[in-house]
Amino acid sequence: MSLQPTRVVVVHDNFVIGAGLTSTLAACDDIAVQTHVPDDDTALLDCDVVVADLDRGMHVLSLARKLPMGARCPRVVIVTGSEHEWQIRQALAQGAGAYLLLGTTGEELVSAVRSVSRGGCHLSDSVSAKLVQSLAVEALTARQEDVLALLTNGLCNKHIALRLGISVGTVKTHLRSAFERLQVRSRTEAIAAAGRRGILPRASLRGEA
Repeated sequence: MSLQPTRVVVVHDNFVIGAGLTSTLAACDDIAVQTHVPDDDTALLDCDVVVADLDRGMHVLSLARKLPMGARCPRVVIVTGSEHEWQIRQALAQGAGAYLLLGTTGEELVSAVRSVSRGGCHLSDSVSAKLVQSLAVEALTARQEDVLALLTNGLCNKHIALRLGISVGTVKTHLRSAFERLQVRSRTEAIAAAGRRGILPRASLRGEA
């Protein structure tokens, strides 16, 4: 008895990229690309794998978390140009099975879909390298990231303290610890290091709209 093909839905914010992804996957005998109707989430949950851009991929993961316990959830393959460390970590933490960057080969895309459909994971080489490099530097705590994010937005220690409801002394302590972990000596260097590593989310504070 032949195995059923992996049912895949492709949703991407860039029409041309989405068409390319669809064409590549549709050429495989063991993959069946299903049609997706815009704004209809039903098909996104009634398949084996969703191949999506970052925002839509996170949307699918959010939908999957609302399903009843034990319900069958699609695996998510993200194909994006976004390669900030915090974005990669967030996607993986929310359950993404693969994180590929734009420019990935058709062979790697197909391999990733096949891998996640079997319960595995797949990361682009550059994404893997970024995560490995980050292991060499101790991760910032959530509060250190909050302080650094506000510092990046131009706030002084006093205003950071007021914003977070902590003392100026506590702000200085968090900054000193963040500097040590980022291996920098100044506020300017810390901001630059955070930018290079892409460790800060776009919102000034997590949890804010």
